[in-house]
Amino acid sequence: MSKLASADMERLTKLLSDELGFYESIRNLTEEQTKLLAKDDIEEFNISLDKREGLIEKIKGLHQESEPLMQSYVSLSENNKNNEIDEIKKKITKTLEICAELNEQNITTMRNKTEEHTKKIDEQSAKRKGIGGYAQSVPNVPEIFDKKS
Repeated sequence: MSKLASADMERLTKLLSDELGFYESIRNLTEEQTKLLAKDDIEEFNISLDKREGLIEKIKGLHQESEPLMQSYVSLSENNKNNEIDEIKKKITKTLEICAELNEQNITTMRNKTEEHTKKIDEQSAKRKGIGGYAQSVPNVPEIFDKKS
């Protein structure tokens, strides 16, 4: 392995480690989002989504730099592979799988909550129409309300 290849391996390891750290932060945020959904704290949920978006942007930047190195790494023979890089790749894959599962749960929760809120709004709307019908049958004559008993 040449010096350049060794330096590339070190750089790829560093980039992948940084990516893993960001992916773990995303996993933590996604777990936090699950709790926020359970509490119906939509404002904090949206803030958390914004934080996650920022992390995704950072990962994209790292990925742009690591992709050419990763392509070179993948083309190496098995004898020249680096166990540390392979372990980091496995951890990234596992973290992404966990994030995907949590996201699916959060999406399902959001759908259910949306349906619940929609039903509540529909019920309130129906009640308001009922009250509106009752209000129309009550005479709106000021003298009725101004009389002293």
